[in-house]
Amino acid sequence: MTAIIMFSLMIFLLLAGLPVAIMLGVVSTAWVMAAGSSIEMIASRMYAGINLFVLMAIPFFCLAGEIMNRCGITDRLIKFVDFLIGRVRGGLAQANIFSSLLFAGITGAAVADVSALGSVFIPAMEKQGYTRRFSAMITAASSIIGPIIPPSIIVVVYGAVTGVSVGTLFAACMIPGVIVGLSMSAFVALMARKRGFPKIEEPFELKGFVLCLKDSILALIMPLIIIGGIFSGVFTPTEAAAVSVFYALLIGAVVYRTVTVNSVIKSTYNAMRTSAMLFFIIGFANILGWVIARVQLPEAIASFMLSLSSNPTILLLLVLGLLLFVGTWLEITASCIILAPILSPVMVQVGIHPVHFAVVMIVALNVGLITPPLGVALFAAVGVGRVPFEELVRELWPFFILDVLTLLLLVFIPELSLMVPRALGFIQ
Repeated sequence: MTAIIMFSLMIFLLLAGLPVAIMLGVVSTAWVMAAGSSIEMIASRMYAGINLFVLMAIPFFCLAGEIMNRCGITDRLIKFVDFLIGRVRGGLAQANIFSSLLFAGITGAAVADVSALGSVFIPAMEKQGYTRRFSAMITAASSIIGPIIPPSIIVVVYGAVTGVSVGTLFAACMIPGVIVGLSMSAFVALMARKRGFPKIEEPFELKGFVLCLKDSILALIMPLIIIGGIFSGVFTPTEAAAVSVFYALLIGAVVYRTVTVNSVIKSTYNAMRTSAMLFFIIGFANILGWVIARVQLPEAIASFMLSLSSNPTILLLLVLGLLLFVGTWLEITASCIILAPILSPVMVQVGIHPVHFAVVMIVALNVGLITPPLGVALFAAVGVGRVPFEELVRELWPFFILDVLTLLLLVFIPELSLMVPRALGFIQ
């Protein structure tokens, strides 16, 4: 009964407009005090929730993304992709998607993707003849690729709260992330013919390609260093995040000469603010998770789900529906911290591989980033693109359905998630 009251309070506070971190703090503190525990325990559990080495990757990846945007690495990635793909019909929309694939290998944050790529692509697409709402929509839709393909902040959080290896999860998310990107690309290609999307009429020239490659080669190497270093065991995900900051500073200051003391200060401030928000959410959610475990809510949920069906696939589909619903109103990090420790053991108990479930959950939560009414990537695209929210949502529905079909593919074909970790020796 207490659990029902507390979850009802959570929903009420969210609908009332309270920030997620504060909502979690109010609910978890009230729950702890109602259970008769001391106030000191709240501080202790909150500290324990953020005192994890792997979580140090979050501020580093946030800082790397900020520095990239300010020193010109992002612009060079965009120009390279646009040069390669821009000559096909709908090429600028395709370049938007494939830039997200490249950008994913550096920051792993959807809002960073929308802000960085949207500010460049939306005006350029509108100038070439696309509608502004379609330009904003494709930027928002493709932004969910970033938090799936490694490195990814939400993957780091999932690994921290469940104990699953972050390196293994990075490997497992490679193919699903590429599938999401390629499916969007294929759908845009079909739309390009139907809607008569524009294309660049200039012929492809080898000299121009060489110059473009020369200008962007250092930016293109960055994702390879980060991902290759993690998979080869040269450094951990946390160390990879620190390396990405060092590399961005080195290239920006020495090669491009676009990094200034003022830009570093601003980048650090923005990264600190974003990281602090995430750590507050993680810390308060850890208290809530402790209380949930204490009242044996995971066991109750497991018993309820097993009473519905003993078929692992059916149970996974039920959980998928729950995740998509939660994604419509709860912030992705909070969703992961609250639900992953509850749902992961249940799925493992019925025979689903923990890495397979992790990938399904991560992709499903990322789809929530573009799901109305509270998809954070949608609101970022509305702000960057200056388009009405309702118009953006109307354009988005086909891509949302496409993402759900991709999720079903991941559910029914576990090897799409397990193939790369097995090949790299992370799992048997």
